[in-house]
Amino acid sequence: MAAQEGHRLSTGQLRVFDSMVELLGRAGLGYQGGFVDAGGHKIHYLDYGSGPTILLIHGGGSGSAVWFRQIEELSKRFRVIAPDNPIFGLSSQPALAVTVPLLTTGFIGSFMDAMQIDRASIAGLSMGGYAAGRFAAEHPDRVDRLALIDSAGFGRDLPWGFRLSSLPLLKYVFTRPQRWAHERFFASSEVVNPDGEHNDAYLEYAYSVMENDGHALAIRSNIPVFAGFRGQRNLLGARDLASINAETLVIWGRQDRFFPLSHANRAVSLIPNSRLEVLEDCGHVSLLDQPQQVNRLLEQFMTNGSAAKPVSG
Repeated sequence: MAAQEGHRLSTGQLRVFDSMVELLGRAGLGYQGGFVDAGGHKIHYLDYGSGPTILLIHGGGSGSAVWFRQIEELSKRFRVIAPDNPIFGLSSQPALAVTVPLLTTGFIGSFMDAMQIDRASIAGLSMGGYAAGRFAAEHPDRVDRLALIDSAGFGRDLPWGFRLSSLPLLKYVFTRPQRWAHERFFASSEVVNPDGEHNDAYLEYAYSVMENDGHALAIRSNIPVFAGFRGQRNLLGARDLASINAETLVIWGRQDRFFPLSHANRAVSLIPNSRLEVLEDCGHVSLLDQPQQVNRLLEQFMTNGSAAKPVSG
């Protein structure tokens, strides 16, 4: 298997790899990916198609394969690269020295450098949206178009479970892998329709990541970087958002239980060349709740831009 060439996978990583391959297969995708050293960390990535490059940056739940339905569609016109962020998927599990740059701008920049990508369009989900937005603000010369999907970083609101998990004792309880708790959280907080097509394969993939060697410790180190008792710690301020020059599409699930729609409205009021698309019957992980709508929006936006015009149909 290509992912294992020159990289010996542990038993936990093999479970992640197998569940990832199963999820990709639901979209008719064979495995295409590898590893690269970026910023001192071993980063796993998926790589499909050819043409202008789009980077897909996932959020804080599983790994790159959450984009399986978007890779299927976008790779028909673009080269689509989806890395496993540090701590997730098959990438390295740094702990006890986690910093915001490692997980955001530094990670994206070092990964692009390692892949010899000077400039790309970027789509980010949740915490990946925060990373993509900050990177676009700090490195405007490296971002063509920007899509922010149910993004973190636009306001302090955060579910109480995450606020409590930042407390020293409770974070051990919240980061312990428990399948029943994981499935309950998914159904109550991440999606509107937990019984949606392929959600079984996604849940298996996400749970295998949770069980991976070192992941719980890495997550416990990571939570206080972004979450506190008062909510989100790291926000994109008005000056940050106003400095994003890239044409920007913001996609938001109306029933997002993580971040309210007011966060999206704030973002588009401050990002100069931006547009908001609100998806009905859609929660926080719109890639799973409304994959066809997300695909349609991303494909048209990445092809034609038109951030100032609503997408019809």
